[in-house]
Amino acid sequence: LFRSDVEIDLYAKSLHRAAKTLIASLDLKPNPKTAWDACPVLLLYREAIELHLKSLVGEGSNFLQTPTDPLTLAKTRSPRWLAQIVCQIIKAVKWESEFKCEGIASLADFSVLISELEALDPVAVAVRSKHRGRFGDVPSSLQKSKVLRLVPKLDALIDLLDATADALAATWDMQRDGISPDELLAGDDFGPTIQ
Repeated sequence: LFRSDVEIDLYAKSLHRAAKTLIASLDLKPNPKTAWDACPVLLLYREAIELHLKSLVGEGSNFLQTPTDPLTLAKTRSPRWLAQIVCQIIKAVKWESEFKCEGIASLADFSVLISELEALDPVAVAVRSKHRGRFGDVPSSLQKSKVLRLVPKLDALIDLLDATADALAATWDMQRDGISPDELLAGDDFGPTIQ
């Protein structure tokens, strides 16, 4: 791994820890003064997931016919675009049946969760909200209870993305060392299990 890859991975993990710390400190009682307090949790998860998606695309791009441009990858802020590339990579390595976790049973489920996370941008939702300006009124999609119900899926997604990036890196290294994909899958001690 390059030093920058390690630093990005550590930063993504720090964002995830910060989100978990913030969740633990949330006051779950209805209170207009704390109604928006779950929103920073979403921003932290979104950023962490974006970095994990970029890491996975960086590791898996070698498996695509046309690798993703590193500059474009670095500049993008779109989880949906990154998720589309992740789906291409998973299909290229034929890991569709292994790419699953709590709340994600297929690539379609994965895409839906990423779209949901991107649509929950608190700033965009607040600006477009019909209720904007009423003290303590949070759009239903950003209420604490809904955010907290989404968190276990997001935690599982982060674990899935992390494990998949590691599996892709190991698979690429073995292929570079002259081991064919068929030999990789035939061995008893190695496989693309990323659940």
